[in-house]
Formats: sequence, structure tokens, C-alpha cells
Amino acid sequence: MVKAPEQGDIIKINLDPKLGHEQKGYRPYLCLSHRLISQNSNVAVFAPISNTKRYYPFYLPLKDLDVKSTGKILLDQLVTIDYNARKFSKVETIEKSEIKKILALVKLVFDENR
Repeated sequence: MVKAPEQGDIIKINLDPKLGHEQKGYRPYLCLSHRLISQNSNVAVFAPISNTKRYYPFYLPLKDLDVKSTGKILLDQLVTIDYNARKFSKVETIEKSEIKKILALVKLVFDENR
């Protein structure tokens, strides 16, 4: 059994084949799932990381965090990935204090419109 990515881990994983506008190839993703999800299944929730030049409230630049990875975390494009079915490698881990801020922003994606 593959060791599950932990919340805050940046991994690189190949998600081919993809369709339409979805990211293709071996790409970086940030694990956002609580450990209970991966302890009870082979899946976790991830946010893709892209080097897009676009600015959007749910695109969080990694340069604002204390990491070596580059790009922006696309918090409005969450995906559930079966990490056991695909090869992945851990790149680095984001500090817990930063993950709390990221999760607070992700929750807005699911907040009620007012």
C-alpha cells in the first residue's frame, strides 16, 4: 500500500488521461484532505498548482508561502484523486499555520451565496 499524502504536502502526480480544459501530465498538487479521508479510503482532495499569469481571488501565489515550489494554488479547481492508482512523489510540505489560512479560503468556495 502506498503511503498517503498528508494535508499540506505538495506532490507531483500524473493524472493523464484528462479531457477538455483539465490540466494534463505530471503536475504539482497540494493535498487539502483531513487525514480521516485517506485513512478510510484511497483518495484525497487536492488543489492543482499552476504557473498561470492570471489573477483571481482563489489563486494563491506560492511565493507568499515559505516553500521552494513556484506557481499558484488554484483553490477553486479542487480534485479528488485515487493516489494508490497513480504514481506520485512528495515535493515538500507547507507549514501548518499556512495550511490553516489556505483551508479558510477554500471554505469560501462552498459558502452560501448571500
